[in-house]
Amino acid sequence: MISNLFAEETRKKLEWLNTPKRYKFTEDGRLVVEAPSKSDFFQDPAGIHYADSAPFLYWPAGDSFELTTRLRVDMRHIYDSGCLMIMLNEQNWAKLCFEFNGQHAIIVSVVTKDGVSDDCNSERVVVENPYLRVIKRNECVAFSYSQDGANWTLIRYFGMQNSEECLAGVVAQSPQGVGCSVEFEYLGFKEATHNESRF
Repeated sequence: MISNLFAEETRKKLEWLNTPKRYKFTEDGRLVVEAPSKSDFFQDPAGIHYADSAPFLYWPAGDSFELTTRLRVDMRHIYDSGCLMIMLNEQNWAKLCFEFNGQHAIIVSVVTKDGVSDDCNSERVVVENPYLRVIKRNECVAFSYSQDGANWTLIRYFGMQNSEECLAGVVAQSPQGVGCSVEFEYLGFKEATHNESRF
């Protein structure tokens, strides 16, 4: 069963990495976050840019789970975005983002292994509030997005070292801007059995 982690009974168990100055939970189970200026998670392969400053609200998710959200981003500056993120440690993490590329909204995925990020720009998004989904089955991870919550497009399928300590949640970021507002409609979480095969 999928639970909304932003609900009053579960959100008290969520924790912040980089607590934002402004955020709020609404009565209907939404989260609104103000991403700070120059906030990001990225570890440049060239070693020029390193950032781990974006607000990350997380849940101890275990090693096999499904995480979903629907979000809206006030896109004013290039790379303003809202994301789902999973993290094993500061050197190994991945995020799926609804992001502004300077002209329009796109889906972006970043996979960081051993301190090096692999950034991939994907599809253009024509709706204002798409759905994002992460499915993790042990060491296998799938990133998908949907315009309607019913028909999903696979964006990325990759491996990540297995860990029972995986953290999962949402990120709001504004890497080159002065900040942006991100509204997450919900944060759906479901534990998964290790033998499930659906991605």
